[in-house]
Amino acid sequence: MGLSVVIPARNVAETLPAQLDALLSQEWGGPWEIVVVDNLSSDATAEVAQGYSSRDARVRVVAATNRAGLCYARDAGVRAARFDAIAICDGDDVVAPTWVRAMGEALELHQVVTGPLDVDRLNPPWLVGTRGRPSACTCATWFGLFPVVSGGNLGLRRDVWEMTGGFDEAFLGAEDAEFSLRLYEQGVRVHFEPEARVHYRYRQSFRDLWRQGTQYGLARPMVRRRVIELGLPAPSPVAGWKSWLWLVAYLPTVVTTTGRARWAWVAANRLGQVRGSMRARTVFV
Repeated sequence: MGLSVVIPARNVAETLPAQLDALLSQEWGGPWEIVVVDNLSSDATAEVAQGYSSRDARVRVVAATNRAGLCYARDAGVRAARFDAIAICDGDDVVAPTWVRAMGEALELHQVVTGPLDVDRLNPPWLVGTRGRPSACTCATWFGLFPVVSGGNLGLRRDVWEMTGGFDEAFLGAEDAEFSLRLYEQGVRVHFEPEARVHYRYRQSFRDLWRQGTQYGLARPMVRRRVIELGLPAPSPVAGWKSWLWLVAYLPTVVTTTGRARWAWVAANRLGQVRGSMRARTVFV
């Protein structure tokens, strides 16, 4: 079984070389390739990727130019992939030295694979303190119902992607949870592979933190609505009020960098969720 590594890339010219260097330094017994999907980048992302492609035949560059969107770029990369085993990572992260082998071997046995996100290497301690460390040994779950794969550390077989209909290009934020819900609906089991580790980069500017937090909040009510439509138990519509109380209690912590970033992340999620609730016509604040 061959492996296609797909990297959706938009304006990652500064960080893409580290990711490509990390990938190209790895070895695996099977044939494999890297597909960089340039999604309407306005910086030198395409030029950087083409430079690697000219030096190493394992790297190909494809253009996704119809619109900007992470899910759209992922789908374009899967369509362009030469092999039926596909691993997806992002252009602003760095895979661990065992990642290609771990993904390739795991996909010989499992339909869908995800792995741990290590947040210490690429982020300052103050930023890690705002978001915490993901588990190194198990998947996170949404609403306590279904395991969530990380779209930036995901392996899947092409037939699974086809069966689920690919990534929902209407989602911006929580797209990993929405895709994971469809996997759960189809009865596809997710394998957590500890050796498939990715060094994950948090957003560091307050502007980017706020934008990402808002996007996550906007999408959560849409995922909850789909949970209800599937007949699954949904969380209480007022569960989010604990976070509003948290914002009041921790307002004094905004005098520190860590406290300010943590407070802004939660506030952005809350406000985004209010807006998302109105869009989804559901009470989930």
